[in-house]
Amino acid sequence: MKLLRLFVLVISPLFLNAQKTVGDDKNPIQFLVGTEYRITPIYGSTILSKNASFTNIDTQNSGIALNLGLEYEIIKNLGLGFSNGFRYDMVIAQRPDGDNAINAGTIDYKLIVDYHLYLAYTYNIFPRGDIFVNAGISLLNTNTDFTIKEIDQYGEGFYISEFSFFANRISIGFQSLKSRIYLGVYVSKTTDYFDVTTSFMIPHIGFSYNLARL
Repeated sequence: MKLLRLFVLVISPLFLNAQKTVGDDKNPIQFLVGTEYRITPIYGSTILSKNASFTNIDTQNSGIALNLGLEYEIIKNLGLGFSNGFRYDMVIAQRPDGDNAINAGTIDYKLIVDYHLYLAYTYNIFPRGDIFVNAGISLLNTNTDFTIKEIDQYGEGFYISEFSFFANRISIGFQSLKSRIYLGVYVSKTTDYFDVTTSFMIPHIGFSYNLARL
C-alpha cells in the first residue's frame, strides 16, 4: 500500500501538466490488447506458509494471461498506463479427503484478475522502431479467495483466505508501428506463500497491440 501511495504522489504533478503538454494531440489515449506468458517463479525460500500448502505456487503463478489496458500520453515519449490481466488458473490444489485437521476441499479453478499501474518511457533510436521501458506496481492474484475448514479439539471452524499480493513490475521491449514485444519481471516481498520474508520473482514475456487510439 505504501508503494501505491508513493506512485500516486509521483504521477500527480504529471497529470497537472498533461493538458499543456499533449494539447495538440487529438488521440493521446491508446487501447492495448495483448498476451503475457509468465515463466515459473523464482523465490529465495522453501519455508512455506500454511496458505501455500493449499496450492501449487509454480502452477498458480505461471502460464498465459490476457491483458487489456489504456495508456495515456502525458508528454512526448512518456505515458501513464493501466491494465488488467486475466487468467483462468488454479486457486487451490487437491487435498486428501481424510485430512481432517486442515481441509481445503477439492481442486478449484477461477478467473484470476491482476491490476497494473505503470509509467512507460519510449526511446526513439531506430528509424522503424523504438525501445521502451515500463515501470510500476501491480496487484496480482485477486479473486483467489477460498474457504478453509479446520477441526481440532475445540470443534470445527471455517475461515477465508486468498493469495493476492503487491509487486513491483519492470519491463523492457521493442515497438514497431502498433505492435510491442517485451521482457519483464514482477518482484515482491509481500506474498503469503512463506513464513519468512523473501524475494518472489515472476519473469515474463509479452506481446501487445495498439488496437485503437481514443
